[in-house]
This record gives sequence, structure tokens and C-alpha cells, in this order.
Amino acid sequence: MKNKWTFLSSLLAVALLALTVGSGQAQEPGHQGDAGVQTTILGTAFTYQGQLKQGGNPVNGNCDFQFSLWDAGSGGTQVGTTQTKTNVPVSNGLFTTSLDFGSVFTGDAHWLAVAVRCPAGSGRYTNLSPRQALTAAPYALGLRPGARIQGSVGLGSVVMGDNTSTNLLGMGVMGTSAGGIGVYGKATASSGTTSGVYGESNSPEGRGVSGYANATSGTTYGVYGESDSPAGAGVYGRNGATSGYAYGVRGDSASTDGIGVFGKATASSGDNIGVYGESTSTGVYANAHWRGVYGYATSSYGLGVLGYASATSGFTYGVYGKSDSISGTGVCGSATAPSYTAVGVYGAAIPPGKAGYFSGDVGVTGNFSAGGSKSFKIDHPLDPAGRYLYHFAQEGPEVQNVYNGVVTLDAQGEAVVTLPTYFEALNAGPFRYQLTAIGAPMPNLYIAQEIQGSNFRIAGGAPGKKVSWEVTAIRNDPNLRDHPVQAEVDKPADEQGTYLYPEGYSQPPEMGLDYQRNRDLLERHKTEPLRTDGER
Repeated sequence: MKNKWTFLSSLLAVALLALTVGSGQAQEPGHQGDAGVQTTILGTAFTYQGQLKQGGNPVNGNCDFQFSLWDAGSGGTQVGTTQTKTNVPVSNGLFTTSLDFGSVFTGDAHWLAVAVRCPAGSGRYTNLSPRQALTAAPYALGLRPGARIQGSVGLGSVVMGDNTSTNLLGMGVMGTSAGGIGVYGKATASSGTTSGVYGESNSPEGRGVSGYANATSGTTYGVYGESDSPAGAGVYGRNGATSGYAYGVRGDSASTDGIGVFGKATASSGDNIGVYGESTSTGVYANAHWRGVYGYATSSYGLGVLGYASATSGFTYGVYGKSDSISGTGVCGSATAPSYTAVGVYGAAIPPGKAGYFSGDVGVTGNFSAGGSKSFKIDHPLDPAGRYLYHFAQEGPEVQNVYNGVVTLDAQGEAVVTLPTYFEALNAGPFRYQLTAIGAPMPNLYIAQEIQGSNFRIAGGAPGKKVSWEVTAIRNDPNLRDHPVQAEVDKPADEQGTYLYPEGYSQPPEMGLDYQRNRDLLERHKTEPLRTDGER
């Protein structure tokens, strides 16, 4: 009994050491963290400590150890390879070494067999008995800092993360995968406000959910969300901070073909939204080299991008666009369908509101039409602080240009009127003339020579007197020749039976051409109001 070996393992120390080693390792190899710190992911090795006695006395000196892993307390099958550790210092019976059996801790029970020879390099190894049952401590290798496992290990497990560290690299849960899914969340409930993945941050500069796709090519996604529910959200993020640059959802992609945040709602009906943002200041903010915000809808009544400002007063904006480029566009709309009802930008308002309002110059390339009057509006010159003055445009069935002026007759009662040099290039006949005598009756006043080049001649007037003249011409530039106008046209097939002003023909408002479109835009949030929690 004098030379009997006694061996005690210290699994508590293993657990503490294993978790201490992992406390700062939470990112993939080579990844640069938010604070610029280079970090390395935790491997499969773990620290092991034991106490060795011979004949009841603690061993001192260097010893050799052999460690092997088994699936049973006796007999059974070995798991992994045997680990041989030579010249391990033993002081007062205590020793510490590092073991690495690879990725073998998958949730099954294992036992550690130990063989020893002391002093190091002498004789044969002595197998110690019994095998040491491993507790859950080594399985901390399968977790990341602050995480805990509830349920079974493997597919179907529930992983919860709770990281209270204030360090920027602290993570509640982190998952990595070479070809699969780093973190996968699924909510199987068929009703209720469930979340596959839910992120929340209370930091003034925090992120509810942060996604990073570091590939420099290909169709990569920082965060990808998809929902098939008629009222679901592909990605929903909420940030409870009341100040600072806080993000409900923020995506960042460095790829030339990448997308910072991509949302897709595939339901063919219902009020589904690919990406939805709500804020007391800015609902959705995007910054990109090409497209700040891109919206795509496949429904026949879908909205590519919907902006909603619910405040009932103040200068609010449902959608606000701004461009600092010298040739940029704040808001651009394009309709590619070859249809009369396709509209690049459409605005609707309940009277007396304005469907569109422009402050500054307005340019139009193409035809311009209005169902009401066309006018200019200025401060009334006799009461600029209290009244407006309107002047209205003259209408006609032809596209006409009008030129006028006053000319003084010569000693023969004649005059040559000179028109702009571009007159012939811009206009075509027949030309209409108006002559009005000024200062004396001129009953014989007439057009002595019609327009030739850019001139025409007046005769038959009183010498030295003035004549007011006016010429009306038909516009004939290349644009109008390529797109001739017609005063009377049949309504397109999809507009037959509708009216621009149904009330004027004793028809109900539902017969209006834009009734359906106006109703969808103006009544949507009255019939389907937003909930106070920000969801539909």
C-alpha cells in the first residue's frame, strides 16, 4: 500500500480557467472589431488541473502523463487521440496542463483516463483508476462569453446570451459558420408579435442588430430578413435610446454589389412592408454610393417606398429627398410602363391642400396639362400684405406663339416690322395679324407685305403716327413636329367611362379617373391606422 497512487482532478479550476481564457475572445480570425482591436476566436483546448499523491504523500518533481478520452467509465470506445504530456512540473501534488481533443464535446458524457510515470522519463506508465467523469465545465468551449445553454445541445437547442460588459467587443451571442448560418433564429408561433431574431440596444450609440458582410464581391448581405406573413416584417429593429446616433437596424456592406440592409416581404396581398422605419425625426436613413433608399413592390397596388409623417401640424415630410450634387435630384420618380396612367411622381391632397408645391424654378420636358385654370399668383400690388392677385393663361386648340409691339410710321405712312431672327425656324403659318392705330384714325391701314424671313411691312397709315401690331404663329419646332398635338382624342380603353370632373356631369366621385389612386393614398392610414407600438 506504500506505493499506491492517488489522483484527484479539479474540474472547478478547469471551468474557471476555461471561461477566463475565453472572456476576451469573441470574433472571427483576422476580424477588426469596432474598437480597432485585432481578436482571435477561441480554440478547442482547455486547461486541466489535478492533484497527484504516491503512498499518501503529495508528489514533487517532474512527471510524464498520458490522457485519453472515453465514452464510458470502464471499457467503451476511446474518443479522439491520446494526449501525452512530458516533464510536467508537480509541486506539492498539484499540476496544471493543457488538453486538446478537438471538437469532440457535442453534449455526450465522457470520461478521462490518466496514466503517469514519475520521475519523468523513467519506466512504464501506471494507469490510474477510476477514470475521471468530466463535468460540464469543458463544454464552455462551445459557448462564447456570457452565453448559457438551455435545452439540448445541437440543432434544436435554445441559446441565450447575456453580456453585461461595457467593452465595445462584448457580445451576448456570436455564431460563426464556414458554409451554413452563423446565427439562426426562428419563431414558430402562428400568431402574435413574435421575432425570429430580436435586437435591442440602450446605448446612445448602440445598435439593436448589427450585421457585417466582409466579402468584397458577390451579392452579400449585412443583415437579411424575410417574412411570408401578410402583416409581417422582414427585419424589425428597435432602439430605445432617447438621444445620440442610435439605430433600430443598421447594415453596412463594403461590397461593390452589396446591400447594407435588404428587406423582402413576399406576401402577394395585405399591408406587408419590406423595410419599415418609424422615428420622431427620421424614419429611415440611408447613405450609399448609388442608391440611398431602394424600394421594390410586386403587388398591383404596392408601394416601392412609403413615407408617413403622422404629425398633424408643422412642416413634416412623408418622404424627404436632398441632393448636394450640382446635377443631382432631391427626389426622382420614373414610370417605365407605356401607359397613359403610368406616373413618375404622383401627389394627392384633400382640398384646399396642394397635390404638389414647388418653390423655385420648374422645368417641364414634354406636354403639360391641367384640368383647372393655369395662372400666376403674386402679392397684390395695391395691398401686398393682405391680398393676392391672380392672372390666368389664355387657352386655344392650337399650340401658338404670339409676338407684338409698337412701331412709328415714316413720312409715307409705312413701317417695316422686324421679328426675332429665330422666327422662321420656330414657327409656321398661316400667320394672323392685328393692327391698331394710335393717335389718329387710319382707315386705310393694312399689311403691305406678309412675313418674309423675319420681317413684314405696314402701309396706309398717317405719317409719323404709331401703330400697335400683333402676330400669331403656329409653333413648329422639331419637338412639336415629332409629337403633334390633337385637340380632340378618344379616351384610352382603361379610362373609358371615367371623368376628370365627375361632379360636373352629375356623376358620383367614384367615377373620377384618379378616385381609386387618391383613395389609396389619402385614406390608407385612416382605414388602417398605425398601432402605437410602431407596427401595422
